[in-house]
Amino acid sequence: MAYAEKRGTLWRARWEAPDGRLASKSGFVTKNDALAYGRDQEAAIRNRTYVDPRASMTLTEWVNIWFPSLDLELSTLDNYRYFIEVHILPRFGDWELRALEVAPEEIVKWERQLPVSQRTAREARSTLANLLNDAIPRYLSVNPAARRRGKGRKGLRRIEDAERSAKVWASPLQALLLAERCALLSGRDLEFILVITAAYTGMRWSELLGLQPSSVRSGLLQVSWKLYELNGRFYRGRPKDGSIRPADSPPFLDDLLGRVRPQRCHCRGEGKWCSGAEYLFLTPDGAHFRRSNFSARYFRPAADGWYPGTNAKAAAPVLVDVSGGFPGRPVPAWPAAEPDKPFAPPTGRGHARLVDLDDGRGRCSVCQRTQMLRGDGTLIAHDAAGGRCTGGGQAPAADVPLACWSPLVTGLTPHGLRHGHQPMMDNAGVHYVLQSERMGHEVPGMRGTYAHPTQEMRDTLLAALPRLWNQALAERARLAARSPVCVLDELLRPFGGELT
Repeated sequence: MAYAEKRGTLWRARWEAPDGRLASKSGFVTKNDALAYGRDQEAAIRNRTYVDPRASMTLTEWVNIWFPSLDLELSTLDNYRYFIEVHILPRFGDWELRALEVAPEEIVKWERQLPVSQRTAREARSTLANLLNDAIPRYLSVNPAARRRGKGRKGLRRIEDAERSAKVWASPLQALLLAERCALLSGRDLEFILVITAAYTGMRWSELLGLQPSSVRSGLLQVSWKLYELNGRFYRGRPKDGSIRPADSPPFLDDLLGRVRPQRCHCRGEGKWCSGAEYLFLTPDGAHFRRSNFSARYFRPAADGWYPGTNAKAAAPVLVDVSGGFPGRPVPAWPAAEPDKPFAPPTGRGHARLVDLDDGRGRCSVCQRTQMLRGDGTLIAHDAAGGRCTGGGQAPAADVPLACWSPLVTGLTPHGLRHGHQPMMDNAGVHYVLQSERMGHEVPGMRGTYAHPTQEMRDTLLAALPRLWNQALAERARLAARSPVCVLDELLRPFGGELT
């Protein structure tokens, strides 16, 4: 039982700590103040919110205890390590935990002054809140990094909510056109099949990369594994939140996946890292798709109509040769035109002859490259890729008709295809329980305990997806009856260019 004892002119509170030792705190003016404080500590012990006043630890010391105890995905641990080492410890590493508790405004100020985007700053503070939350109640009584409800400008919160709800997604026709463009940029049918699979299954990017031949059966895709990229390597793990699930596959998707020839990757990892196996979706050289490379080379140009800029070069529009019809085959990128400045197309040996330069050059009809003309306006023999081009005595070929791809779905990401699959199911009247299973989500509460997808639900889904697919093909055929992508060209033939 707590009691008070006189210490000179002041009083000291005494109470029994959880470890059985007597704890104390001095400096009280009256006996009643000391008794009240001691009884408060006993109440905190009963409520498991007690903080030992003798315990003292810096944030760095606590991180060295907390971080090794985590059992999380490798990618999550890597994100935590980044925020802790780059943003949190340089500012608060030498602070004692109690000092943070009495100065929460310092954490708010730190978040606002971080030289990063607002989203990254919020994630850094969330990481700090997570690590401090586990220090309660031994070292802290409250979490100074936790965000208090009702604080901050309401307008900012509403803007953040609106931005989250404005996620860009693709309709079935947009997904089809996007898949066609990706295939044209890569020169393979595989990228077409990859995008269509993402759009019509709602699978996550890492789950698509982890698809193996054994996961594909007639009418069913078994989503059991994922491949996640981390620092240039890939580790194999279970889907997010353990969402192992079947994904019903309509006949048209079975047909597309049946055209894929599995390859064996070149990974040689150990443990969780990919050690090498057969997968459906790999690059031409047998490597796994890296999200950033796939986005920069195929997805962003296909969705935005522009190649993304880098530190070394500016963004450029996607130029296409439309001599073969819609939507045109991509040609080497040119710099973008600038207002009030004369545009100068690339010139010189080796550049494709795309416009009339009127400078003594012409496009060779044999190798299709720009070369110098003879005095009589014909082409001389010249070096070309793969050997010597005869080209002598021939007149230059006509200029290539050029166009630029217009934006398809500006800002779309691979995850946006997953967002687009949800409206497909909503519009088709697919039951919520089957939707949750297909997206890898858990149905909360008792409804999730007793609800199960039925065959009737699956039949509704398998009837709706082919209908949406055929409608998208018909709309695409209305734009042009043929396609430069071999697999799509074959699929368009039954529609004959007419909307049905």
